Amino acid sequence: MDGGDHPPHSKAPSWPGWADAASGRRRFGLELQAPFAERVLSGRKAIETRTYALPPALVSRREDGGTRRVEIDVLESARGRDGASSVPDRASLAAPGEGDETPSRIRRRGWCTFVDSFRYESRERFEADADKHLVDPSSGYGWRPDRPMFGWVVGERGVCEPDGGGGDEGVVAVRRMRSLFEIVDTDTPTILITGASGMLGRALHRRLLLPEASGYRVIGAGFSRLEIDHYPTHFAGPDGIEPRVQSASLHKLDLLDFDATTKFLRKHRPDVVVHCAAERYPDAFDAKPEKSRKLNVEGTRRLARECARLGAERGSAGPHLVYISTSYVFDGGAVSGRHPPYGPKSEACPINEYGRSKWDGERAVREELNDAGGRGGTGTIVRVPLLYGEDCEDLGESPALEMMKNFLPKELSGAAKEKKKAIDDWALRFPTSTEDVARVLKLAIDRVLEGKFPTGTYHVSSPHGTTKYELMRLQAKLMDIPRSVVDDRTVGNSAGPPANSAPRPRCTQLDCEDTWRALGLEEGGEPFEFVSLEDGMRRALDGFPERFLE
Repeated sequence: MDGGDHPPHSKAPSWPGWADAASGRRRFGLELQAPFAERVLSGRKAIETRTYALPPALVSRREDGGTRRVEIDVLESARGRDGASSVPDRASLAAPGEGDETPSRIRRRGWCTFVDSFRYESRERFEADADKHLVDPSSGYGWRPDRPMFGWVVGERGVCEPDGGGGDEGVVAVRRMRSLFEIVDTDTPTILITGASGMLGRALHRRLLLPEASGYRVIGAGFSRLEIDHYPTHFAGPDGIEPRVQSASLHKLDLLDFDATTKFLRKHRPDVVVHCAAERYPDAFDAKPEKSRKLNVEGTRRLARECARLGAERGSAGPHLVYISTSYVFDGGAVSGRHPPYGPKSEACPINEYGRSKWDGERAVREELNDAGGRGGTGTIVRVPLLYGEDCEDLGESPALEMMKNFLPKELSGAAKEKKKAIDDWALRFPTSTEDVARVLKLAIDRVLEGKFPTGTYHVSSPHGTTKYELMRLQAKLMDIPRSVVDDRTVGNSAGPPANSAPRPRCTQLDCEDTWRALGLEEGGEPFEFVSLEDGMRRALDGFPERFLE
């Protein structure tokens, strides 16, 4: 029920802008004073009563050719004097700080659909629905013969998705008609990160939530893991920087549900999409090739296509898509005869299915965005090598750390009886901290939004090369594991690529000069410095083994 007789505002029920809600071009919200928002979202209140009709374009209904479904945000405000709205005609949706009880504040609590809007013709009909609209007939909100009364029938409903750390910063509610508001993004750029629960996604999400990046609205999306701790025990984060957010909740997004992905993009309307989500393990890819390929290729194409469509609808550049690819698009010379280091324009020749899927994902970005003849939207491809996270709590999350599982207490207890484990000492890797990649991506995002970052393909890789066996020996040394224990448990295999696994190239070193040039780091700026392998491993394994015990 709307409180009091708030005067109507500029938009009539016939305003064409209401129709944009069904397509996602606009989003609207309904102000409900506490405690009515909770009653609608909990299902206790099935009919919202108003003194005016819901604009027909906001009613969800079946039509020829399908269903027109319109989600409306449920916006909660404090009770105003005599039931009148306490919210100004333009109000921020930013989450209140601790102890902030400003009466004029409005916040997004959830969403609902309305499947009908009808006028009550009599007091008897109104009072017969009292258990659905929860209005006491004797109250000031009840039936009055001197004004019309409408019932808006609630259909679906859901609680508000978590804000992912950036949430509604930079978003305002603009009153369009009485208690109906349009949800409008201000000039604050919105950055969407897919796969924000993964190693690189977490690092970028954390980086964009630092005070130095406070000008961004950050939306983190994940699928199975929706709660992330940005600063777990043993991980302090960037030196000398006090974080704004310790932990974050992510939006759930199934990239294999293409309709849901389309709606998600249209709802949040990002300026930049950093696509980190992927099946990134070659052996896991081979175990589920159809599903993995759908995520890595078809999911990427859908994202790119929707970025182009949003741009075309805006009549300007659409969301800039940053696609995270891999050095495994190259073969190390095994088939092509072309040897590293590889530049962005070097010819790709992947030798495993994972590498082929990422190469096809690159092609999708180019075809849908960069080669699309100005349909709207641009794309950047960023290739990275073997990554490790400094905040990992599971050694198995990175192939650069997993060798240290051999020295966990449960493994050492049976060391004398077990056969030595062979560790790859053949392929040259370039382990790179996700914190460093996140720093580069932040610089790239800054320049994209300034219009100073050319579209194309870029490489980001540490220059420090090593084999996995050499890396493991360094890690063991840093963690004070005796050499004798290392030799008893493991042995290096330099005879060739690992057996019984997906094919892997011997060396895919990346040349990053084009990246530094595009970022302006060769124009008198400070050169980019990667963390040393020793310091990076020390941070990634700090607290071993307790940190990694289940």
